[in-house]
Amino acid sequence: MMKWTTEMRKIEREFDGLPPEPSPALVRARRQSERRTREQRERRLTALAIWGRVILIGVLAGAIHFWPYDHVCGVALYAYLGAEGLIVVGGLWAVVWTWRVHMGFAHTLAIAVILWGCVLIAAQVLPRVGYAKPAGPHPPPWSCAVGR
Repeated sequence: MMKWTTEMRKIEREFDGLPPEPSPALVRARRQSERRTREQRERRLTALAIWGRVILIGVLAGAIHFWPYDHVCGVALYAYLGAEGLIVVGGLWAVVWTWRVHMGFAHTLAIAVILWGCVLIAAQVLPRVGYAKPAGPHPPPWSCAVGR
């Protein structure tokens, strides 16, 4: 049995100069193609964002060696340790994101940045707590006491 409403719709489309309605298989294929394209674009943007994070934290880890202020004691020391802590936190941030999207090389670099940040913090903290051998006769101070 023929459905006259469907046939009339086809005739009206043809009369209006429109192409015939796409078949369900064609509509499904078009939707899948659009979905694949959207997923690829999102994957590329995610990878770009993650590499941006890893590079940003890597640059901070390298730039810490050019710290322009004295960081022997006091507030300057705490600011320097805060910057080193930011390297570790930023590395953790990058590690989480690289793990989520399975970017192995970027994940390895982020872990290396975390380890480097921990080494930098340890180089400042361990001599002050007496664990590492200080460079001079006395361990470096935490605060800058006047008259020392």
